[in-house]
Amino acid sequence: MTVSERIRTQMKLLDLSYGELSAATGLTKSAIHRYATGQTDKIPTEALEKLARALGVTPAYLTGWEQERPHTLAAHFEGEEFSDEELREIEDFVRFVKSKRIGKRE
Repeated sequence: MTVSERIRTQMKLLDLSYGELSAATGLTKSAIHRYATGQTDKIPTEALEKLARALGVTPAYLTGWEQERPHTLAAHFEGEEFSDEELREIEDFVRFVKSKRIGKRE
């Protein structure tokens, strides 16, 4: 899997738009689009770190240096101990909250 595929996969898993990821990282939507579509494979280290943090993974995972995807939210709870089941429940709750927010916009 390429860096761009991993970015898109994480965005889809978290149900994040380019705008939401832009707000979370401070990167422009156009830059994120270029990274996520593979239009450029030269991603500055600082941008890669911001993307990884916002996507709940490590820069090493995004680049393919680590093959196993960390739990999506594990990076946000650094130092906390959660079981795999607890992390799945947290992810489900985040999806639920986001679905309510998206429903209000429509």
